[in-house]
Amino acid sequence: MRTRLRSERGASALELAVYTPIMFFVIFVIIQFALHYHGNQVAHSAAREGSRILRVEPNALSEAEQHAAEYAAQLGGNHLTDVTVQAQRVGTDYVRVEVCGRAREIIKNITPRVCQHAEGPIEEFQPDI
Repeated sequence: MRTRLRSERGASALELAVYTPIMFFVIFVIIQFALHYHGNQVAHSAAREGSRILRVEPNALSEAEQHAAEYAAQLGGNHLTDVTVQAQRVGTDYVRVEVCGRAREIIKNITPRVCQHAEGPIEEFQPDI
């Protein structure tokens, strides 16, 4: 067994005082990253749902935006706030839906906004010839 020298007294308390804030900061960063990732996934799922509606009915822009916003609220709950949805036609045969919002944050305004988009061709029925 090693005996401590007189000059090492209180070293454990000092180490705890130094390392504890660093450990808490790392834990908060990991949690914030997970919340941002989850908000990103909610926004992408909502954009896919809006795109799915718009690909079938390309003139239903407001319905697709409303459906994407409702889907984000239903899927994410309060994990994605301040949601904005923009649906548009790209050219004559493509549609695009973009969903943006703020992921839940531990400390306000430290993470960037989450923006995801989904696009695809307009689906048309083409009869057999």
